[in-house]
Amino acid sequence: MSERRLAEARRWFQQASHVLKAGRWNIQGGFHDTAAFLAQQTGEKALKSVLYFVGARRSALLTHSLVEMIQEAGKKVEGVTGLIEDGRTLDLHYIPSRYPNGLPSGYPHQFYGEETAERAMQAAERILDAIVTHYRAQHAESVIQEDEP
Repeated sequence: MSERRLAEARRWFQQASHVLKAGRWNIQGGFHDTAAFLAQQTGEKALKSVLYFVGARRSALLTHSLVEMIQEAGKKVEGVTGLIEDGRTLDLHYIPSRYPNGLPSGYPHQFYGEETAERAMQAAERILDAIVTHYRAQHAESVIQEDEP
């Protein structure tokens, strides 16, 4: 693995971890639409991290679909193959959690509730946990080690 790819994997993973915390904070504050989007972003960034790590082709890194990234990562990372349903759950929040015209009526803040946001956060956490497990199995703890503030 090149140092450049390892550094990119680390950057994407560190941001995924930060975004997960922001999502949890938004649930506490009642910003459920934002939390659902941040859950999607956590999953996307975590999966992009592992795709950089395994040397995925550039086109695999350009998508925002977690299902596509899980399918691609699953070719080399055994632990993510069972996360398709989590990817589907999170893909559903990419547009409607942010844009009023992504919903049939109303607006995201009115539409999203705590239960929906919590399910999204749990899906994101399962994806992040699977990737942490992979990094540990590969003795790549440097990717997941938190930076000092």
